[in-house]
Amino acid sequence: MIVSMLAASLLLVQGAPAAAKTEVADKDPVICKNEAAPGSRLPKKVCATKSEWERRKQEDRDNLEKSQRVRPMIGQ
Repeated sequence: MIVSMLAASLLLVQGAPAAAKTEVADKDPVICKNEAAPGSRLPKKVCATKSEWERRKQEDRDNLEKSQRVRPMIGQ
């Protein structure tokens, strides 16, 4: 009797994080894109969450703006 109650309580405890993980996964879905690989004709499949794609996009935009603002003096 006690063993079955312990087993049932362990199943309930282990089941709770799974529900939380699916809730988080619904809010931040995984998106896969085909990206061109340098030096290759074949695209590479890259998967990341929506928030990671947004972060990468913002970083790329920031790096582009920084490179346009700061120009090195070549040859002087």
